[in-house]
This record gives sequence, C-alpha cells and structure tokens, in this order.
Amino acid sequence: MISSEQVITNIKQKGMEWINTHILVCRHTTTKPGSISHLLYGEQPSEQSVNIKMGKFGEFIAKEMVLANPQLELLPCGVQKINNRRKDVDLIFIDKLAKKIHYKELKGNIELDTEKLPATIEKCDEIKAYLKETYPEYTIDCGILNWSVYDRKILTSGISNIRTFENAGVAIEHMSTFLDIVGLDWSEHDFYDYFREIGKRTKSFNNS
Repeated sequence: MISSEQVITNIKQKGMEWINTHILVCRHTTTKPGSISHLLYGEQPSEQSVNIKMGKFGEFIAKEMVLANPQLELLPCGVQKINNRRKDVDLIFIDKLAKKIHYKELKGNIELDTEKLPATIEKCDEIKAYLKETYPEYTIDCGILNWSVYDRKILTSGISNIRTFENAGVAIEHMSTFLDIVGLDWSEHDFYDYFREIGKRTKSFNNS
C-alpha cells in the first residue's frame, strides 16, 4: 500500500474542487411539466440532473486514484475507435510491473434497465478482446466498477443484475476492491462521510 492518508486527502480535495466547478456553480436544473415529480411537487430542483453529473464525478475520482500511484499509467479514456466503431471507454490503465491492463466500466447505479444488460456485456467483451489483441503480452482485467458502493455486503437491490453480469463472465467490483487494485487505503466510514458531505452541499445549493 502507498502511504494513503495524505494521498486520499489530496484526492478528496480535488474531488470537492470538481464538485464546485461542475455542479455548485451551474445553473439550477428544475423538474418540468410532463414528469411525475412536477405533477406532485411543482417546479423543484432536479436531483436527476445532479445524479447524471455525479456519474462523471465517479470517473474523475477513479482516474485520480490511478494517477496517485506511480506504478500505474492511465491510458486514453473516453470516446475512441475500437474495431472501427466509436466506443465510450470509462477507464483503462496499465500496471507495468504486474504486466496487467485494467479496463473498467463505471456504474454509480448497478440497477440497469433490463435492455441495457446485454449491450453492456457485449461492450465489455468486445473491448476486452480488442485489448487482448492490442496488448498480447499483458493480462486483461475487465469488469464493472460499481463505485458508489464500498462493499457488496450492504446491497439489498441490484443483486439480479450482478448475477447476470457475473454469469456472463463480467466481474462486478466495488470501491473496496478497486482500492486494492490501485494500492490505496480509504476507510469505508470516511468514504461514505465524504459523499454525504457532497450530498449536503449539492442539496443546500439546489434549495438555495
């Protein structure tokens, strides 16, 4: 493990700066006529808008964790051409010492719509095969990172989706496993406290 206390403190600070820049300074997005929320409560700040932006935050914080470990190298992420088709790749990084490529699709919410499950599995399989061909000397670690959950033991929903993925050979990981991969130590208690603080700030901003 890296000496993690200061590293995690720095990552958390960068995360708060991201929140300030990408969420707290943005104009309010509100519920619109045509939605159940608007029908029941009238015009309200849209939590869904914040949740969508937080999906990007998950990608940001995971990349910062990778960059914090000098043994790891972040590879190009985002939209790129794979097998002559454009694919949006959430996270790819390389462990040169272990000769391993880590490819992760990031999900804040593991409860995908049923029709999205096969497409996500197909995407993971295609990118894994592409990486095997591109980096034949490396082991490929492919999976989905459900970054909003520290450990699976707390889950009471989304279990059927996890089983579907894992039965198809796509591993589902959570933050505790990812921390092991990147060699960082961030306690479960502090992890959740950090995101509760982000929640308080975004809710206070939306209600202001």
